[in-house]
Amino acid sequence: MSDLSSPKALERGAKRRYRVELLCEAGPTGRGIAYLRDGEPGLLEWGSVRHAVAAEVGEPEGVRTIVFDLLVGEEDGAYRVCRLDAEPGEQARLLAQSLAAALGPERVASSVSSAAADGVPGRWYPDLESFEAEVLDSMVG
Repeated sequence: MSDLSSPKALERGAKRRYRVELLCEAGPTGRGIAYLRDGEPGLLEWGSVRHAVAAEVGEPEGVRTIVFDLLVGEEDGAYRVCRLDAEPGEQARLLAQSLAAALGPERVASSVSSAAADGVPGRWYPDLESFEAEVLDSMVG
């Protein structure tokens, strides 16, 4: 695994142009991703997800998580992204398999497919900022 962060994307202000909404207590259903917001149930329907990407974030010998970012649109020049996370291994593998099956190969990055196979995406970043910069760079540049 390697750090794929992009100085070019960081220079463009990726944090400012990459709006993330964390989907709490989220899980896949037949219709989309069910989640809670302020104690109220919500649903991100599969049809509104334009693209999904996954990455392992954290230190190799420390705390790590698998992050799944779902691009759902653009607002005011910023990408709107819904984020889910999972423990590396079985939990990440099952979530990635659900995303890949629901979205199809045209809407999932190879990192999601890799996570669906073995629970670990083919991308690693030391922190969320590096991950967001690389994803933004791939979308706009």
